[in-house]
Amino acid sequence: MTSELFAKLARLRREERPPAAAPRGLAQPASLPDWFTARRAPQASVEDEPESLAGRTVGLPEDLGEHAGGRGPFAARTRAYDAGAVHGDWALAEVLSARADELAWLARDSALAELDPARCVYLDIETTGLAGGAGTIPFLVALGSFEDGVFHLWQAFLRDPGEEAAALAEVADRIRGARGVVSFFGKSFDRHRLEDKMRLHRIAPPFAEQPHLDLYHPLRRLYRGVFLDGRLATFERELCGVEREGDLPGSFAPLAWFDFLAGRAHRLEAVFRHNESDVLSLVTLAAHLARARSEARLDGRALAGCGRARARAMAELFSQRREHAAALEWLERGLVRAGSDGVSGTDGELWFRHAECLRRLGQLERALDEFLRLGPKRRDAPGARASAAALPIARRMKRTDLVREALASGPQAIERTLTGRARARTLAVFARSPGHAAGPSG
Repeated sequence: MTSELFAKLARLRREERPPAAAPRGLAQPASLPDWFTARRAPQASVEDEPESLAGRTVGLPEDLGEHAGGRGPFAARTRAYDAGAVHGDWALAEVLSARADELAWLARDSALAELDPARCVYLDIETTGLAGGAGTIPFLVALGSFEDGVFHLWQAFLRDPGEEAAALAEVADRIRGARGVVSFFGKSFDRHRLEDKMRLHRIAPPFAEQPHLDLYHPLRRLYRGVFLDGRLATFERELCGVEREGDLPGSFAPLAWFDFLAGRAHRLEAVFRHNESDVLSLVTLAAHLARARSEARLDGRALAGCGRARARAMAELFSQRREHAAALEWLERGLVRAGSDGVSGTDGELWFRHAECLRRLGQLERALDEFLRLGPKRRDAPGARASAAALPIARRMKRTDLVREALASGPQAIERTLTGRARARTLAVFARSPGHAAGPSG
């Protein structure tokens, strides 16, 4: 039985034929690995594109040069902008006056004191998806930097997934040779996508060595609740006057690259332009951030953006450093700015913070007056918190009439307006008070 099986296997091997050889002189299409094609489903489709097929091209985008790195070749494009170049209504060169210590203060990151806006790199990438790991490919990596006052934009492009190691090795070298990194949401996305792939190719990631200014976080703090969202396109429009015409949304970037790889007509040129605009906006938004505390540009013009929200954010920054007098000054600026209306709307939070600063500065009479003005008149969270904050001050000042009033109405207001930990903490103030009767449950 065994000998018959061996004989059958031998016949099968003899009957196998090698695949037909390709005719000489004809280039064969490159086959993508299974792991790549399995993950190549784009986030958008041609039918969803904001424009028609007009503007599509075939082959490599223009002005791409061959870059021969230590790990092999890849494509790259370079653009140069002189000192007077403008993006939106900001000159790129305005960022050269940004003080690193000011950026460190605003971003709450002492490491940024070593960042040099004139010698750092401004980073933005385009990838095949938002997920992490080896399957996400950064097919376009842009680094902008200044040299003798001229801003140079360098965009590394993968003509094939096999060029990834060579491009990333060059990216790592350029970042390592800079004096810092500026990005938008880059600490949470761009950095980790690049680090994942660098480690895969045994390239030492350079980010831990560099101060990294992620503009997303300080800008969100400065203008929290003002804009509809926290996208780069929103900040650049509202703060720097950038209006993109015919911009291809980033969600279509993967589709453009996959079309290119498949030899189809693509819109990679629009992806390059989108990526270029992102980097230029990093420069102008960094310049805006650096002027936030002065609230004026170098030429004396007022800084764009909601002044009331900016004042509130500055007060928070000073309060976190226990500089309550400076925080009080910023709150008073905010309260008289456009949109302030005494004790209604979002101003309730500003008035509450103002009273808190007075309390911390020992101005108890004024603090109590403001807490009482807020508490009875408001049926919202600031009003409930104001009632609780007034109680210990009234007790300390032996205002028994106010103590009784607060004990009678405060818990109900808290139950009505606060939830979670804020509710529990505030109710605890009343629970510790002498003469407190059992209030509502919960």
